[in-house]
Amino acid sequence: MKKTTFVSSVILLALHANVAFANDACLLETNTTMMGVKLDIKDCLQNSGMPEDQFKAQCEGISQAAVSMGGPAAKITFLASCPTPFQAKCDISSTGKTTFFYYKRSPDEAESLKSSCELMNGAYTKGTF
Repeated sequence: MKKTTFVSSVILLALHANVAFANDACLLETNTTMMGVKLDIKDCLQNSGMPEDQFKAQCEGISQAAVSMGGPAAKITFLASCPTPFQAKCDISSTGKTTFFYYKRSPDEAESLKSSCELMNGAYTKGTF
């Protein structure tokens, strides 16, 4: 597994650990180097039914996840919904009440995103890479 894919998967799993969201979207963006790997991440989380205060608190917590791994906090932009087109999405609304949307990923990361989605019992949809 490539270092970039590994780091992205670790971040995804760390971000998912405490997912709880409202009826909005949270766009997270960061451009940093972690563990010697340059990362340009743009991910969006769409909520499906959690209270708004939990959604905002969770987005702020996710933004800080990179800090614990030596990177800067991700920039948060709250939106009505996640942008389209996307490269991939993972719908875990049946268990985590969230759908993850991915942008700025390499084609090599597609399989890693799919595997991570399956680990979360999600439904993976490939978009445009």
